[in-house]
Amino acid sequence: MKQPMRIAVCALMFFVGIGFGTAVPADGLTFATWNIANLHHETGIPLRNGSVAREDIDYERLAETAERIDADIVALQEIGSPAALERIFPADDYHLIVSDRYEPGDEARSPEKRDIYTALAISKDVFPELPAVETLSAFTVQHIDLSRDGTAASIRPTRSAIQVEFKHEGRSISFLNVHLKSFCHQYSLRDVEDQNFSTGKSFRSRFSCRTLKAQLSILENWIEVKHALGHRVVVAGDFNRRLNHYYRNPTRHEDFWAELNDGTPDGLHLTKGPEDPDTVCWPNHAKRYEKHIDLVVADTGLLQSFEIVEFQKLGLGYDDAPEYADRDRQRLSDHCPVVLRLK
Repeated sequence: MKQPMRIAVCALMFFVGIGFGTAVPADGLTFATWNIANLHHETGIPLRNGSVAREDIDYERLAETAERIDADIVALQEIGSPAALERIFPADDYHLIVSDRYEPGDEARSPEKRDIYTALAISKDVFPELPAVETLSAFTVQHIDLSRDGTAASIRPTRSAIQVEFKHEGRSISFLNVHLKSFCHQYSLRDVEDQNFSTGKSFRSRFSCRTLKAQLSILENWIEVKHALGHRVVVAGDFNRRLNHYYRNPTRHEDFWAELNDGTPDGLHLTKGPEDPDTVCWPNHAKRYEKHIDLVVADTGLLQSFEIVEFQKLGLGYDDAPEYADRDRQRLSDHCPVVLRLK
């Protein structure tokens, strides 16, 4: 029997067991992912040390973006609390769920002790009853690294994932929200390199790459298990990996995607989007990257059952607004939403 799971709704915590089998209308599906950097619920106060404080106008503009997303299920990352989530996604319109790593009162801790969580906003119009939802702690890998000054060991957990399961036209669909380890955006995963061959200098990235490689194995297992059970799969989130990257040779995909989408077993194929380049997310910022790390990955068989398949990245607007110059763009977010619309 499944253990009861913890769900954060409208700043309250309820302990409930939720069954599988919720069905949704057959006309189409829309999934999205959005990392709303260090989202706190309090105006004028940063969530964590080094993050940016938001003003009331920022929350209003973020809520406007949430309206434009208009998705059935939105995977969210870097959410500070249920109260923060509700400032962007109205509780009257969405089931609001925060990873069960969140404990009531976490947001009231001192900034150096606050954390960020994966979360979900699930449309009540499409899902009047909350579908089966579960926090997957398997993705919470203990990341071992050096302190910033290199004098001590640093051990901290990575983010957990959240799974949603429901039925569409009689087909079981498993949706997964991920926020994977950062700082290994395109370094080798086939063989994690410890040091520069030419200079002998150690790569700091080696610690993050090994952790990401461990999460890759967990993610591949999750997809293949669901496939073996006859489920269609959708994975959305901040992969912290440039999956559209190629290594010099345009026929060689980057390591993460090559491993994940190797065509096995049983001809399992995945499709990712959007493809490069990113032309809409903060185009006027010199330090922006055109390679996506926020993506939606879907079972190709699921996509083939729809007539229209559209991957879309939504800009946040206000590209030239002086209040969002340089690092202050995080007053909205340094990430933009990615949407997969199926019709």
